[in-house]
Amino acid sequence: MLSRQKIVVSILQEAGGHASRVQLMKWAFLLGMETPSHGGNTYYQFVPYLHGPHSFALYQEIDTLLRDGVIERQKENLSWALNDDAQQDTIALPASIKTELRYIMSKYGPMTRSQLIDMVYDKYPWYTINCQDTNKRRGSRPVADTAVYTIGYEGLSVDNFLNRLLKNGIQCVVDVRNNPVSRRYGFHKSTLSRLCAFLELEYFHFPALGIPSSDREVLVVQDDYEKLFAHYRRNMLPNQGETMKSVAAILRTGPSVLVCMEADPAYCHRKSLAEALSSIAELPINHLEWPR
Repeated sequence: MLSRQKIVVSILQEAGGHASRVQLMKWAFLLGMETPSHGGNTYYQFVPYLHGPHSFALYQEIDTLLRDGVIERQKENLSWALNDDAQQDTIALPASIKTELRYIMSKYGPMTRSQLIDMVYDKYPWYTINCQDTNKRRGSRPVADTAVYTIGYEGLSVDNFLNRLLKNGIQCVVDVRNNPVSRRYGFHKSTLSRLCAFLELEYFHFPALGIPSSDREVLVVQDDYEKLFAHYRRNMLPNQGETMKSVAAILRTGPSVLVCMEADPAYCHRKSLAEALSSIAELPINHLEWPR
């Protein structure tokens, strides 16, 4: 069991073995926001969603705990409960995180579901921008100027990545990976497109604008990258005229971002692609979140 999954189990233990989905999410969020450790280096990140702060990764790992029989659904899937063994189990966590978890639960555990929601909404208004109940929203989603935005998700959780897009006022994701698969949860094409839809972000995929993984197998030094990207500009992009026009049209319609894996645009083909699209769409280039 991963450390962050152990924290989920420990939260449920502190709550008496069961909690509503909303309560568990809020307690997990507060542990990440209001403690020195923030839950640890690999802890969940959160994004504004229907009921405030939400972690798609936490829900995905809840499914793992359900399959393993550690927890079970209750009340028409509106709450979760530990099985008897898990409730009695001693969870191995660093002493500091255990102390922080007990602090969060002693402070916020006694609140009713409604009190907890209102407190989080008032204290963390950013996470209300997508609330299902529009009366609960404390602000609106920012909208960026149109430009050729780019970003790489390397080193980010999908929740952190999506939250950054929202904060930067992005409305559309343009996936320019040739092969959109990833071992990191959330970045496989089917999953990423589904999560984008949940957040009302449009998603498009243009594999022809990517570089096949076979061409990237022997990249070691910067010169290797420069040769590859020169080949991309000279021999690949000129064959994608209609696709480039389609992407340029999307970029002109609203704030859209070219997405690939590498964090540093200098080591990613999206830099060359952005330069070509900038000329077609007559828009400036903005490499988001770089340097980090």
